[in-house]
Amino acid sequence: MNNRTELTDHKLFTLLKGKNMAAFDQIFEKFYRPLCFFASRIIQDNLDAQDIVQDVFVKFWQKDNIPDSVDAIRAYLYVSVKNSCFNHLEKNNVKFKHQQTLVNADIEEATILNNIIQAEVLRQVFAAVDTLPEQCRKIIRMTFEDGKKAKEIACELGVTVSTVNNQKMRGLSLLKTRLADEGLALGTLLLLPCLFNHVK
Repeated sequence: MNNRTELTDHKLFTLLKGKNMAAFDQIFEKFYRPLCFFASRIIQDNLDAQDIVQDVFVKFWQKDNIPDSVDAIRAYLYVSVKNSCFNHLEKNNVKFKHQQTLVNADIEEATILNNIIQAEVLRQVFAAVDTLPEQCRKIIRMTFEDGKKAKEIACELGVTVSTVNNQKMRGLSLLKTRLADEGLALGTLLLLPCLFNHVK
């Protein structure tokens, strides 16, 4: 489990206004990966998506007027990333072509909303993975994020293949329970490889 203490909203915003790096790190860790996923769905390029999200976080850090709630911060970040993605497409002369694939503005907005929903699901998945016991967390990440086989993981961690498989099953069982508590279906677990691949 992550040893970093989760700040309360009140403490978080107080520290953010004082340009406290620990508070900024908490926001960054909470939203960076889902925002990269969101951006990559718009511009279809993972590396450029990461650059865009990093630039948005730099601008967020430089802001004098920090949003005063987690929901407000979330809204600011998603809107900023969306606008930056469209600016990126326009600069690369692909905005018009990209938008031609959308029948009308309503469909475009629906697509953006769907991408935000998927990104928020991803955020909840990562948060759930971060709560797993250390060995479970390592094995889940090595399996789904790095795409490694049980034998490779066993060699790297100095454990048996049986231990890897047992810890993987334990991790998935814990994730099933924790995601269910968040109102997410078991089918979300089947999306882990796809979700991790979008944020490498």
